[in-house]
Amino acid sequence: MSTNSPQEPTESELRAAARTGDLQAGVEYATFLMGGSVKDVDGAMPWLEPAALAGDGHAARTLAIILRDRGEYEQAERWYRAAADRDGGCAFGLATLLEKSGDLAGAAEWYDRGAALGSLECKTNGAILLASQNRGDEARARLEEAQREGDHVAGDALDLMDGLSGDIFRCDDLLDQAEEDEDDLEWALDAVHDLQDRAENFRTYPWHLDDALSIYDKAAEVAQDDAPLVWKALLLVQLDRWEHAQSAMEKGAERFPASGFVPYVYGLLQREHGDLDKAETWLRRAADLGRPEAMWNLAVLYLNQRRLDEAQRWYTAYGERADEDNDKDYEAGLERVEEYRRQPDNVLDEVDEARLPDLRTAAEAGDRVAAAELARLLRHKRALPEAVKWFRLGAEDGDSQTKLELGEFLYDICNADSEYVIEWFLPAAEAAYERAAAAPVADSADVELIERVGRFYLYAKDEFKAEKWLRRAARLGHGEAAWWAGSRSDEYGDRQEAERMWVLAVQEGVAWCGWLAGRSMVRRGAYAEAEPVLRIAWEGREEKEPLHEAAYWLGLSLRGQGRLDEAADWLRTAVEVHPWVRKGYSGFMATTLFDPRSDLVDLLCDLELDDEASPLVDALLERHPRHRVAHRAAARIAARRGDLEAARGHLEHVVDDPAELREGVTPEDLRRIFDAVHPR
Repeated sequence: MSTNSPQEPTESELRAAARTGDLQAGVEYATFLMGGSVKDVDGAMPWLEPAALAGDGHAARTLAIILRDRGEYEQAERWYRAAADRDGGCAFGLATLLEKSGDLAGAAEWYDRGAALGSLECKTNGAILLASQNRGDEARARLEEAQREGDHVAGDALDLMDGLSGDIFRCDDLLDQAEEDEDDLEWALDAVHDLQDRAENFRTYPWHLDDALSIYDKAAEVAQDDAPLVWKALLLVQLDRWEHAQSAMEKGAERFPASGFVPYVYGLLQREHGDLDKAETWLRRAADLGRPEAMWNLAVLYLNQRRLDEAQRWYTAYGERADEDNDKDYEAGLERVEEYRRQPDNVLDEVDEARLPDLRTAAEAGDRVAAAELARLLRHKRALPEAVKWFRLGAEDGDSQTKLELGEFLYDICNADSEYVIEWFLPAAEAAYERAAAAPVADSADVELIERVGRFYLYAKDEFKAEKWLRRAARLGHGEAAWWAGSRSDEYGDRQEAERMWVLAVQEGVAWCGWLAGRSMVRRGAYAEAEPVLRIAWEGREEKEPLHEAAYWLGLSLRGQGRLDEAADWLRTAVEVHPWVRKGYSGFMATTLFDPRSDLVDLLCDLELDDEASPLVDALLERHPRHRVAHRAAARIAARRGDLEAARGHLEHVVDDPAELREGVTPEDLRRIFDAVHPR
C-alpha cells in the first residue's frame, strides 16, 4: 500500500481557492505567501483582513504582528482586539502592547482574560506584572501553576526570583567573611557591585530591593569606602527612584566627608537631571577635595555659563592634577575660554535688560507667562540656573511650546541627559505629528522634532517607543529615521517594508540606502527599479568607501534588463574597486563575499569576448581549482575554439552526471549542458 503523503498545493492552486471567497482558503494562501524564503507581507495582508474581521484569531494575530513590527501600534491594537475575547494569542499580544505603552491596568485585564482562554503566556506574563506591583505571593502562586502546566518561561521567572534572593544572601555572607578576613573584601565588593546589573530584576521583583539597599550600606561600613553608596544610588536611578537616589548620595557624602567620589558622581547626576545649581554645588565640593574629573566638569559648567574666570581657574587646576587616568585636553579648554573672551558678551540690549525686574517680580508672584519670558531672556544672558528655574514654572501651565523650550534648553545648553527631558518634548511632538500627518507636505521642523523624540527613546533603550516615533519620522520624510526603520524591518524579515523605508531614505539624501535598497531589488529580480537608487549609491562612494559595491549590483541590474554591454562595463568597474569593497567585510562575511570576476566572466562569455574572459578564468581557477563558474566559462571558450576534449574536461568539474560527457558529445550537447549547469 502506498504511504506517500498528499502533494502540497501549488501557489496557483492556493490563489485560485482564495479567490473563491473562502476565508480559510485566503488565510492558507496568506500563510503560503508569508512562509517563503522572501516573505510577501504586502501580498498576504489583504487575504488576512477578511478572516480577521470575521474573528479568525490566527489571521488577526498575524496582521497585528505585522503592523506592530512596522510601528503602527494603533492599527496593531485594532487587530489584536478583533479576536482577543476569543483567542488567547491575540489577548496576549494586546496585553503586551498595552503594557509596553504604559497602560498597566489594561494589560492586567487582558492577561487575565487570555489566561481564562487557556493562554499560558498570559498566565505567566500576568503573574510577572503582578510581581512588579509588589504582589509577590500572588505572582509566585500563578507562576508555579503555569510552570506545572508546562510553561518554561514561568520556571525561568521563578528561578530569577529565587536567584535574586540568593545573590543578596551571598553578598551578605561574603561581607561577613570580609569582616573576619580582609583578603576576602575584594570578592565581596565585586559581588555587591554586580547587583547593579540586576536592575530590571529588582524592577520586576521589588520586594527584594530593601534587602539589596541594606547590603550596599553594609558594604560601605565593612570597606570604609563610599563606592558602595554610589552603586546604591546608581541602582536607584536605574529604577527611576530619583528622590531616594539623592537621599542616598547626600547620606554618603555625610558619611565620608573627605572623599570626592560621592559628590563628583552626584554632581554629574544633577547635571543629567537639569539642576545646574546642585550640579555646581556638588562638583565644586568634589573639586575642592581634589577630584580632577570634577575640576574638568566644573570648568565646562562655568564655560557654558560664560563665567570665564572661574572656568579658567578650574581648567588650570585640572591641568595641574591631570595624570594618565585624567588626560583631557585642558589646554584646549583654556583656548576656548580665550576664544569666548574675544567674542561679544552674550548680554541683553538695554530694553530687555530693563524688563528683567518687572518680569522677575511677576514670576515670583506665580505668573507663568512672565516666568517663561523671563527664562528666555536669562537664557540669552547665559544665566542658566535661574533660567531653568523659571522655565520649569512657565511649563507648569501645560503650554507645549514652553515645555519644548525647556526640554531643548536642558538638553542642548545645560547638557541634561536625553532620558530625563523626553517628557518636555512629547506634547509638542504629538502636536507636530498631528499637523504633519494632515498636511500635504510636512514641515521640516515638525519632522525633525518627531525624529528627535524617537532618537531620545533609543538613547533611553526603550526600543518599543523609539520604533513608533522613528517610523513616524521616516514616513514623513526623515532620511536617517527611514534608514533606521528599513534596517529594523530587514531584521524582522519584512523586506518589502525595508525597501520602502530605504527608498524614502535615498530620496532624502542617504546614499547608503541606495545600496541597501538596490541590492534587495536585484535579489528579487526588480532590475529596473534597482538601477536609479544604485546610481545614487555609486555617487556617494567618495564619502563612504563601501559604496563602491554599488558597481557590482549595477552590473547585475543592467544585465537583468538585457543591457549587456553596459552591464559588462559596470562589472569591469566592480572588479577594479573590489579592494575597497572588501574593507567593509571581515570574518565569515569576508569569506562568503561575492567575487565580481565570476559574474564578469560569465557575461563576457555571453558576449563572446573570449580573449578578455580567458585570463579572468585562469585567475579564478588558480585561486579556486573547483570554481564552477570558471570551469563552465572555460568549457564554453574551449568549445567555441573547437577543442571539445578540453571543454569536456572542464565540464567534468560541474556536471552531476559524468555520463553526459560521453565520447562523441556534440557542440549542441555541450551547449545544453552549459545551460543546465549555470542557467542565466
